[in-house]
Amino acid sequence: MKKKQAKKTKKKFKSIQNWNAKNTYFIGLFFFVFGILLYANTHKHDYTLDDFSIIKENYVTKQGIAGIPTAWKEHYRFGYWNSTASLYRPLTLTTFNLDWELAPDNPGFAHKVNIFLYGLTGFMLFLSLIQVFRKFNPWIPVLVTGLFMAHPLHVECVANIKGRDEILAFLFLFSSVFTYWKYLDNKKIVWLVLTVIAFTCSLFSKESAITFIAIFPLMLYFFRAETISKTVPGLAFLLIPIIAFLWKRYEVVGSMGVGDPDVLDNALMAATDGLSHFASAVSILGMYLYKMVLPLELVHEKGFAEYVPIGPSHWKFILSFVIYLGLGVFSILQFKRKNLAAFGILFFLLSMSILCNVFVTIGVHYAERLLYYPLLGFCIASVSGLFAIGKSPLTSEGDLKTSFARSRIPILVSLGFIIFFSILTILRNPAWKSSYTLYKTDIEISPNSAKLNYHYGLELVKKGVDNKTNEDRQYLAQARLQFEKALQIRPAYADAHAQLGLAFYRENQKDQAMRSYEKSLSLKPNNAKVYSNMGIIYFESKQLAKAEEVYRKAVKLDPRFVDARRNLGSVLAMQGKFPDAIAQFKEGVKYAPNEAVLHFYLGQATRDGGNQEGAKVHFEKAFALDPSLKR
Repeated sequence: MKKKQAKKTKKKFKSIQNWNAKNTYFIGLFFFVFGILLYANTHKHDYTLDDFSIIKENYVTKQGIAGIPTAWKEHYRFGYWNSTASLYRPLTLTTFNLDWELAPDNPGFAHKVNIFLYGLTGFMLFLSLIQVFRKFNPWIPVLVTGLFMAHPLHVECVANIKGRDEILAFLFLFSSVFTYWKYLDNKKIVWLVLTVIAFTCSLFSKESAITFIAIFPLMLYFFRAETISKTVPGLAFLLIPIIAFLWKRYEVVGSMGVGDPDVLDNALMAATDGLSHFASAVSILGMYLYKMVLPLELVHEKGFAEYVPIGPSHWKFILSFVIYLGLGVFSILQFKRKNLAAFGILFFLLSMSILCNVFVTIGVHYAERLLYYPLLGFCIASVSGLFAIGKSPLTSEGDLKTSFARSRIPILVSLGFIIFFSILTILRNPAWKSSYTLYKTDIEISPNSAKLNYHYGLELVKKGVDNKTNEDRQYLAQARLQFEKALQIRPAYADAHAQLGLAFYRENQKDQAMRSYEKSLSLKPNNAKVYSNMGIIYFESKQLAKAEEVYRKAVKLDPRFVDARRNLGSVLAMQGKFPDAIAQFKEGVKYAPNEAVLHFYLGQATRDGGNQEGAKVHFEKAFALDPSLKR
């Protein structure tokens, strides 16, 4: 019986261009290990960039499993800031909750999860491509998978924990491709159900997966021999998760768009008119093409004014427009022939459609992470192009060994690129060790980005925050220079004014600090941290009423601002307003239940308010968390 089953399995895979079960899963396992090895040197990395707002400083994530229901009811950054947002990715957040439950505040564990998922992506992508490309040279799925996995443009998504949203969305998308092809082959309803489940998981991981509803029928047209009437109807079931996702997203974030992003995030907001906006967006698409072909000098931030909008007469727009026009015309002319390169180009264009700022303005004008999913189209078109240049047949009979003899040149060239890209990936990974190493590395490539100068300044402040040694003071002096440069580039940079105010405060120039804070608030009046920093100056100058006033503004703007709650409670207690102080400390404890000082202050306020017995409970909790408070 087992022998018969083995024969059936072997015969089944033989119909997929001589792929048999053994070499299929062996090569799939190779890509799993390959993906892991590419990022093995990131497993001890720290948190970087958005990892802080999504994980490290996100009170919902830090609830572990208990926070999962909130992750599905609120927007992406709900646990970090008390404001509206435009992103809804609950499944990704759920995985971060599980990370925290299993390994609290352990970035190394989360990085290992990312590495594992990326390896799994290689395995799943290869299994999917041998299904889709079953009529093609068996080297095509091998080389496409290898190029995709090795490409250094993926570093931002894999080496940054937050990038898991891209990894999950892509992984689930190609799981749905694999299962749908299985459904078309044997018509078993279980495969269709799995397709719907996988596609649903992809949407709830990251919204950009929605473009696959156009790519799915495109794949069927290019790579299935059956008529459209036999292949497309099953896809109608994918409308169910799309409607469910869009409805839930609208319910949570209140809109379908992203609003008006700040020019610091999307430099296209500085475009003087619609034509300039269009020309700039197309020129950035040209930059993406260049980076896909030659991924050197990668940078996570190429913001204002490293990039400034251009007009339709600029050579960058003209060149980009001509190239994309040519790609589009080629795809249309080759559409009926079901040309593989044409499919790769259309895959890229469709997947980039909602990310390129041409049709919809998004929150960023340039980001290498946006190419994670579209890059597959580039890899398909590139491998197809190499075979065409080498005059090697895209379709052939035989196994890998036989096909290699007939297509030696394009295969070896592709393998050369895979090796080259792998080296670049491994060399780029260390830059993502921490936010400090990332900003220090990328400021060399993008020195005129106001945002990058600002964030590099923040990391320098962390290095010298103790302000005790000469080295500390050097870090703080350098940080001030970075904030000043950010303001030279963007004078209306509210957060940079706020940090410059802190720099003046550390230098005991409190009047200058207050002026910087006021300037910051004139540009961004809802900044709770600035009000809190002003409160410190008022408190130190014994102006308790003024301190109370600004601290109250801070907690009104951000009810989850624990530092402001603690400081407001202290000011209220000093004025003898113990019931109000107790209320503030309790609110702080709600969001930071393990902060010993809050429990200690709560105990003091409770005691000074006349409740000796009640105070003991809070003191015991504080001492359990931090025994040093007993002294």
